[in-house]
Amino acid sequence: MHNYLRTKSVTRDRILVEAKKLIIAEGVCSFRLSQIPTQAKCSPKTFYSHFKSREDIVVALFIEHVNDILVKTDMLMDMDELSNKEKIIFSLMYDIVKCWSAKEGDICINFLGVNPHVYGFSSSEYEGNIDVIFIELKARVQALWGRAVQCGELLSSKEEIVDCIFSMRTIERGSIVVGQNKFLRRHGYDNNEHDNRVETVFNLLCLVASTLKWQNNQLVSYSKMLETIIPLVETATGTNFKHCRLNYETLNEPIEL
Repeated sequence: MHNYLRTKSVTRDRILVEAKKLIIAEGVCSFRLSQIPTQAKCSPKTFYSHFKSREDIVVALFIEHVNDILVKTDMLMDMDELSNKEKIIFSLMYDIVKCWSAKEGDICINFLGVNPHVYGFSSSEYEGNIDVIFIELKARVQALWGRAVQCGELLSSKEEIVDCIFSMRTIERGSIVVGQNKFLRRHGYDNNEHDNRVETVFNLLCLVASTLKWQNNQLVSYSKMLETIIPLVETATGTNFKHCRLNYETLNEPIEL
């Protein structure tokens, strides 16, 4: 199997930049691959050496999106001024704030997180990257919650914590699906500022988190969350591809704390 995704490629990044513009102009289901090589200033042969199909482009953009989440989660985990409870909630809020604050015309590619059948049509190299991304996301979740348990900040049982993680992830995913919906944003649900529905979701996440036993059940501040998250949303990170073929069953293994 050709393992070209291991190597950083300026051409591949330039292709994705132009693909984003086309998707914004024509839609994720309608953009034409034939337009991209000319706009990206590369030959068709070079283009197809990186991307075999429209699905490859979409999946690559999703990988870029999730890489950003991983980088920003690591940054949150390293913030000593935050409690573990804040790090958990703020990391869930990152993608929500990013989605709901997106201006009309921004590309919201994270629908693949709730439509996994789409990446089943991509090339094996990109499908393998999705495997890696999901494993890394799961590792971040374990690390975030594991730190809270190990330092004695979180006193609930493993079963209670896993149930809570599932509930909070469900809230996060639902909020993102609504937040990225351009139809809703065009009809008054977003005025290019942080909508009050973001605060509603934040309060709901805090409510679910408070059902667990915390050593110091401190209130988590919405304003502090925005002050922490907004600078991260406004800072772009680079694309990072890591080709690796993994068994999907690995994704179903239980979370360890």
